Amino acid sequence: MTIVAIISSPQKNANTEFVVRTIGKSAEENGKEVVYFDINGMANRKGCQACDACKKNGGKCVTKDDLTPLIDAVKDAEGVIISSPVYFGQPCGQYRLFEDRLYRFFGVAPENGIAPGKKVAVVTAAGSGGADELADRMSGVLVSFFKFEPVGKIAMVTGNDRKYAENNAEIVAQAKAIGKKF
Repeated sequence: MTIVAIISSPQKNANTEFVVRTIGKSAEENGKEVVYFDINGMANRKGCQACDACKKNGGKCVTKDDLTPLIDAVKDAEGVIISSPVYFGQPCGQYRLFEDRLYRFFGVAPENGIAPGKKVAVVTAAGSGGADELADRMSGVLVSFFKFEPVGKIAMVTGNDRKYAENNAEIVAQAKAIGKKF
């Protein structure tokens, strides 16, 4: 089955992307197919419009944009790798667009929702603090609302060094170990 890897940072080839790809590569070595989505690279993306059309038509969102294939892939995936840099103690706006769009699955019939038990790994990076708290909050949303099963998290305080993870053997080892849990 497929693992969905979500890169939301606007910084290309920096810490969260490096760790997400390291987890993904390890999952691939473990026989999983990994599909990557770079939210910042999506030209046409919108957040939830709070129109509630999804509640009237079986959990289908009427907004059709570049996020639609990502949201559909999450529904069908075995597991998800989510990531975000820490901005003012919160996930970046790109990640929030994704998370808000999960509303389409909340409160719908089980066959139209997200099946419980999907695995989730979380990656966060902060310049000076808040990475651990944000990782727990991001995971908590998926666990409490959709019954995802956490398989690991990497919450880095990087000192704004874009290559911090790449140059940290312990983080690389943790990422590889998490990838094998998918």
